[in-house]
Amino acid sequence: MFSKPRKTSASTNHVVSSPLTDIPPHSHEEVSEAGNSARSIAKIGSTTCVNGDIVGEENLMIEGQVNGTIEFKHNTITIGNEGDVQGDVFAHTLYVAGKVEGRLIAAHKVTIRHSAQVTGTIISPCLVLEDGAIFHGSIDMDPDNQILTGAFGSSEVSESSLSSLPAEDTSIMEDQTAQEKNHEDVS
Repeated sequence: MFSKPRKTSASTNHVVSSPLTDIPPHSHEEVSEAGNSARSIAKIGSTTCVNGDIVGEENLMIEGQVNGTIEFKHNTITIGNEGDVQGDVFAHTLYVAGKVEGRLIAAHKVTIRHSAQVTGTIISPCLVLEDGAIFHGSIDMDPDNQILTGAFGSSEVSESSLSSLPAEDTSIMEDQTAQEKNHEDVS
């Protein structure tokens, strides 16, 4: 009665899908959690290498290599499985599935996926560190941290840390967790 059908072939490739790429096409025109009127996603592809600082006002997906500071302070940055960042990253929300060496500084939340390799400092009032992630460094979750308030202002950090995730982000996270759970059940 409660038995679940089993798949006959299981993939051993554990690929984490990005919260930004899982968003249905119609939601790109909705208001984003950071208050932008339209959600747009910039992408640094897997064959792209950027040497220098990047500043923007849209969501960013990194699958390539970046050497420098990244500042998308009101938006979400996703560092995908193939992403490799050497430098500091400032964002409203950060998802990391790839490799980072530097500081991760987020006004709202940092999520380190099981496939991630992070060396450096994480400064954010909220942190999710999945089982299997590799992390070497320090963590500061004080919302009054000088670096955090200096980068984002104290009111933005306190509002971000007290607010809950938007329903859109929550459903994406639940979908990913369910997909990963199903993949583990099959293995």
